Amino acid sequence: MKEQVTLDRFEIRLSGLGGQGILTLGKLLGHALALGHGYQVTQTQSYGPEARGGSSRADLVVSSHPISYPKTERLDFLVALSQEACNSYHHLLKKSGVLLVDTGLVKQTPTNVFLGLPFTKLALERVKVPQAMNTVVLGAVTFLMPFAKRDVMRKSLLANLPEKIHKVNLKAFALGYDQARRLLTQPIALWSGEDESAAKRGDMNLTDIMVED
Repeated sequence: MKEQVTLDRFEIRLSGLGGQGILTLGKLLGHALALGHGYQVTQTQSYGPEARGGSSRADLVVSSHPISYPKTERLDFLVALSQEACNSYHHLLKKSGVLLVDTGLVKQTPTNVFLGLPFTKLALERVKVPQAMNTVVLGAVTFLMPFAKRDVMRKSLLANLPEKIHKVNLKAFALGYDQARRLLTQPIALWSGEDESAAKRGDMNLTDIMVED
């Protein structure tokens, strides 16, 4: 089990399109990190005018200390589930930040240093419920964030989703977690500054664990 990690400030952006469940994903993650893990958490969100197909994002700032500014400025972790989201937000990543994409939907990344899983394809083919894609992402994100505990995330999922869809979402969550553990190898590293060289950060190692579609 992961140990409790002291965080100064960790900024997350979950981004994609309307209809992908981005806002629900942000709610589940924020609930678990605040109530389950005991962190200070702020959450903001934005979505386009269309219910489906417009841009959508949810931002979280996570800290062990009181948060003086609630909005994201320099991202530690960017989850991009559409090409547009990847293109629009990649420049906000810190030098030590990590990019996670849906490899089925993001065909061109601004950098060759990224992590990826075919989240949409996994939800469709393995869970048989496309709408559970965001919970597959939650499972992968839980594995990748070194301060996120699997059992706490599961409890947040059960507490926030209707009982009738618990079973399918638990399956999706487990699939995302296991795929990340098997194919992405290890959680991301936490860095206290932005002056580390690429070699020190281990950026090149990320290319060794990129996932095939």
